[in-house]
Amino acid sequence: MSSRNPTERSHPNPRTETMMKRILLSAVFVALAAGPALAQDTFVPHDRDRGELSPGTGAPTTDQMLRAAEGGGTTSSLIATLEYGERVECHACVAPLTRALLESRDPEVRRISAWWLRRRLFAIGAIMAQMKDTLAGDTDPIRRARAAMAIGEFLDPNGLQPLTAAYETDTDPGVRTAVVTALGRLNHPAGTATLAAALGDDAVEVRRAAVDQVLKVNFFREHDALIGALADTDDEVRMRAARLNGVFQVDSAVPALMGMLASDGNMRVRQAAAWALGKIGTAEARAALRTAASVEESSLVRDAIDVAMRMR
Repeated sequence: MSSRNPTERSHPNPRTETMMKRILLSAVFVALAAGPALAQDTFVPHDRDRGELSPGTGAPTTDQMLRAAEGGGTTSSLIATLEYGERVECHACVAPLTRALLESRDPEVRRISAWWLRRRLFAIGAIMAQMKDTLAGDTDPIRRARAAMAIGEFLDPNGLQPLTAAYETDTDPGVRTAVVTALGRLNHPAGTATLAAALGDDAVEVRRAAVDQVLKVNFFREHDALIGALADTDDEVRMRAARLNGVFQVDSAVPALMGMLASDGNMRVRQAAAWALGKIGTAEARAALRTAASVEESSLVRDAIDVAMRMR
């Protein structure tokens, strides 16, 4: 008859041990899920660190939506509430968020307000009409500029006509800058002619806005306007225009880029011209790079020329 050592431990069945672990994990998850359920009126906004499916996250109530829309919190809390409340039909939220489009000094508040409002199918028509009227006739250029930005954020092709009309008639550079930015956001093929015109605007801030928007639209083909911008009086515009001519590989820009590389007084502009010539890569462009490499005094520009000659 065998005797068992009293100090020897018995080993549990592996299947039993696995089942016990599963039961324990299930209990933990139930406990975590039960916590927020005890306080249904507590809305935990989206937390990108914890993740969207963290316990407690969910759609806000209409009362919570309205408090946020009326300015009862920070910008980040408003963004979180409206994002989570994308499908919450808070009719009372429409009016304060529409006011925010024109009155809030925070561009993020205006952006997220437009984002939520454009999803209100039964309200957006009236809101668009209000923004059009403001853009066309308000005496305050700040409100006109904000109306233009809101129209761009609505992503409605019907916003094209009021935006192009405002660019042609508004004498305030800030409004025209907002119109150009809104046209880039709208990304309508019929808006590229206005972007091209803006590259030659009298106000430098408008021209800078125009070169910023060219790569944000899908249909820009006004290459003559890009070539014309190479002669701009503003260094920033010339530099960005040079790079755009390279991006679009505008062969007809090579002579102007050659002159820019040879004689522009701004080193960054000459670097951009070298990069553009390398991207275009025609025989004429490469010959210009070789010539410039032998006479360029700036080592940084010579480095840019060397990189450009290795392209394609």
